[in-house]
Amino acid sequence: MALKQLFKKWSWLFGLIGFSIVVTAIFVLPQYLKPDLDAGVTFYATEGCAPFKGQCIGRKGDQTITVGLGNEAIESMTEIPIRVYLGNVTADSLIVDFEGLEMYMGVVRTQLLPHTQGVYQGTITLPECGTGKMLWRARAIIDNGTSKEGIKFDFWAV
Repeated sequence: MALKQLFKKWSWLFGLIGFSIVVTAIFVLPQYLKPDLDAGVTFYATEGCAPFKGQCIGRKGDQTITVGLGNEAIESMTEIPIRVYLGNVTADSLIVDFEGLEMYMGVVRTQLLPHTQGVYQGTITLPECGTGKMLWRARAIIDNGTSKEGIKFDFWAV
């Protein structure tokens, strides 16, 4: 009987502790569970980037990677054209990852297809954020079988 009375007396404290554990798990666990997209990739130094317009150039010696996400404002829930130009770089495959920086919404990934010599293209549709504007990080990653190289840059989608 004493245990039952003790639990009744302190039930509000147990409820508060349980609620705190659940809230902490919701905010802390995603940081530990999301994949590390930078692992194993050598990123080129970026220059001439217009990160809030979805354009960026990465350079390493005489090698360049240029990424363009169209000429218009980047809008969520619409098809966004992606074009990557490779200068003095060969690729077995080329993927582009998109990750929300302000809110983790998973990784949106697409593999680009060769269009012409040194040009890869494809499309992507980004999920919509409830706030109406979201900061995204794009990573264009070239896989050469033995190494992975690429560039990353940030841009806004509305």
